[in-house]
Amino acid sequence: MVWDIAPVIQMPLWDKAQIHSNVRRLVSLMQVGESHFMPLVSVVTPVYNATRWLPQTLASVCAQTLTDWEHILVDDGSTDNSREIVEAAVARDPRIRLLCTPCNGGPAAGRNMALGAARGRFIAFLDADDLWLPEKLARCVEWMIDEGHAFIYHDYRHISHDGLRVGKVVHGPMTLTVETHHTHRGIGCLTVMLDSVQIPEIRFPPIAPYHAEDFCLWTKLIRQGYIGHRFPADLARYRLSPGARSANKLESAINVWHLYREISQVSFARTAFWWLQYLWNAFKLHLNARP
Repeated sequence: MVWDIAPVIQMPLWDKAQIHSNVRRLVSLMQVGESHFMPLVSVVTPVYNATRWLPQTLASVCAQTLTDWEHILVDDGSTDNSREIVEAAVARDPRIRLLCTPCNGGPAAGRNMALGAARGRFIAFLDADDLWLPEKLARCVEWMIDEGHAFIYHDYRHISHDGLRVGKVVHGPMTLTVETHHTHRGIGCLTVMLDSVQIPEIRFPPIAPYHAEDFCLWTKLIRQGYIGHRFPADLARYRLSPGARSANKLESAINVWHLYREISQVSFARTAFWWLQYLWNAFKLHLNARP
């Protein structure tokens, strides 16, 4: 059998991430054929009634300069035409995959279904109303390979619900440890990338109290010894929607207290100390980063 590797050789090699992508693609073609190609990155997106934003979110993934990805979208019982939008995207691009939950189970259930089907080494998360800049995947993969990190996150900006206003850069701490996880804001789920080779079991808690499935997963990873590392690059846009779960700041602050006491099981004194720091940092973020 003669393998046509010209399409692979002719791919642009403008950064290390693309080089790794091309090498993986070439090896895949030689071993099992292009129809069984395993992507380098799996993008996980839970979808629920996201008709208004889905086309932009899908376009931001398709515009990535690193093309070696699969985008797994899980429709979680949408009652609008979100599913039809994804089905049309699947027909246009075979890298896009659609899964459906049997009933509405929330973002954690959708993400876990996608994680169970993911084939990529690197796992990235993107909600159905958020956006990535075109170099997001390429730069994150390159940095993770160069540094050997298993758990990273990068900077981002808030945008208004209509996308017309953009806020200042939001960033988390340089490392995500037990202490910084409980005292800082700025670790958006849309910025996180995980290496499934180094972290073989990646799952969100199926029933997360206080709508904090991402907080619970980061807590679990830190306890297992996986320290998060900040990649200081602005690569995403988080959409502020009036009806979003994070919109009620008072409720969020109360929930954080309960999370520290019930999930993290921190002493009362330490909870109070960390919680006050969290409130101050959250206030500064809201004041400085809002669009």
